[in-house]
Amino acid sequence: MKNTISRYQFGFSICGLIAFILQELPYLPWLLWPPIDNPLANNIAATPLFGMLEQTGGIMTVMLLIVVIRKDTAKPKMKDQFFVVAAILLFAYYICWVCYFAGMTNGWLIVIGLSAVVPLYYLSISLWTKNYFALITSLLFLVGHTGSNIINYLL
Repeated sequence: MKNTISRYQFGFSICGLIAFILQELPYLPWLLWPPIDNPLANNIAATPLFGMLEQTGGIMTVMLLIVVIRKDTAKPKMKDQFFVVAAILLFAYYICWVCYFAGMTNGWLIVIGLSAVVPLYYLSISLWTKNYFALITSLLFLVGHTGSNIINYLL
């Protein structure tokens, strides 16, 4: 374990910051011009456990992606399979936001397209940057974020 931890250092990852900014972009129009049918406006955690996993996992994932860097790896390449997966997930996320703004607010769109995709995107970014600490927290985020919205929108 000590050997694994020593591979990381505190620093600043522009890749992590850009990944976060790109994921947050749909919230700008959502705040400025909220859709008429907007079930996400009052979305709260379905249970305290899911809320804790969602909040802690999400915040820690973003923080770790931005301030923790792996020392022994080359700069991430855009040809890497995990970058490609992250790009596909981000594109799907944007498409789902367009659908949401167009009035398609069914539970499956929210759970799969707007909930599960985000932590899976961060999981892919974690693998791309070889940030295995963020990988762990993104899994917690996946369970909390998706689990809560399964209860809120599908059950």
